[in-house]
Amino acid sequence: MKNIHVTLHYRNRPDKNGTAPLLLAINYAGSSTYIPVGNVRLRRDQWDGVRRRVVNHPHSQTINSSALSLLGRAEDAVLGLMRDGGVRGWKLTQVRDAIVSYLYPEEERDTGVLAVMREYKDNSVGAGTVSVFASTIKRIEGYAGANAHKLSFNDITVSWLDGFDRWLVDYCPKVNSRSIHMRNLRTVFNYALAHDLTNAPYPFKKYKIKSQATEPLALSLEQLKLLWNYEPPCSGQRYWLDVWKLMFCLIGINMADLWGLEKMRQGRVSYSRQKTGRLYSIKVEPEARSLIEAHKGRKSLVDLSERYKSVHRATTSINKMMKAIAKDLGLPPMTAYTARYTWATLALSIDTPIEVISQALGHSYGLAVTLGYIMPDRRKVDKANRRVLDLLLAEDKETREQEDEKTRKQEEKKVRD
Repeated sequence: MKNIHVTLHYRNRPDKNGTAPLLLAINYAGSSTYIPVGNVRLRRDQWDGVRRRVVNHPHSQTINSSALSLLGRAEDAVLGLMRDGGVRGWKLTQVRDAIVSYLYPEEERDTGVLAVMREYKDNSVGAGTVSVFASTIKRIEGYAGANAHKLSFNDITVSWLDGFDRWLVDYCPKVNSRSIHMRNLRTVFNYALAHDLTNAPYPFKKYKIKSQATEPLALSLEQLKLLWNYEPPCSGQRYWLDVWKLMFCLIGINMADLWGLEKMRQGRVSYSRQKTGRLYSIKVEPEARSLIEAHKGRKSLVDLSERYKSVHRATTSINKMMKAIAKDLGLPPMTAYTARYTWATLALSIDTPIEVISQALGHSYGLAVTLGYIMPDRRKVDKANRRVLDLLLAEDKETREQEDEKTRKQEEKKVRD
């Protein structure tokens, strides 16, 4: 009798963002088939092929726990199949369908909108994703009322979306705040279609999610210099100002990505951005290196995870502190994201090409087909970052050098006298 083996598997075929899915492999009769493990995507260095564990990932513990639970249930399914008379004469697809049916029984699986949205949320590893989808679930429940649990994807029509948008105005007056809920709903609709959970007509072909252009909250060069030279009165503000400076030096790195950095390699930090999965590699300039050394973690690049239990709490703290500092200095309200806006704005002010800024920020640029043949030139981004830092620090450096020279001459004069 042919045996069935199930195991966790990482298919080492990264996409353009440098990530590939974590899978449950089913091996039978010399062939294999695969089931996705939630929505988990990993870089090559985030998978330990020997121990078959996720490593070097900010949510490795959560992912490993979920993946091992799925593997255990799949093993139970295999034992059940063998106990019930085996699978003699079965095809691989039949074995796979039997295991999938055990893992996700049709009679138990709720394919309503809210149930699928909760499933998507629970399979997500980013704290930010979990939070925003929980908020959308709450709003849909409020709009649909007592029958929210019966809401199906067939109910999500253009007129339903229009009504939901009008209802949201009382809770989310800003257009862009409402668009977050609409994008979340669209994401889950796509997820349901991709996993054969619905065959409902796709309303987002006709419904355009509204958005409103906003003015980036960037600091001017003068405001940035004022902030850079500020000496906060308390240790908490000093710490978070240093973290904000480091984020700026690393081209406006996101808090979740900074949290997950473990070490430098050949003078660079490399990571896949939590928000998009796009692969980044940033040269660590001397200004960033000194900030890293000042707040070095035992296991992580910086000690954020040793001070705070979650990225969410750390983000809340830095935003609170930066707003307090901005108020003290008479600057516009700031958050951690201001570092990213400011870097991009200053880069543009010194005539950095838009395509280089786009590459630095990890945005899409150029033609997708063409980019498939081109390795991005990181040297252009490195040069752009150095020019931005020089724009900020050059005058201060020149002033320090002049003061040092003046002090040296005064000391020489004292010796001669």
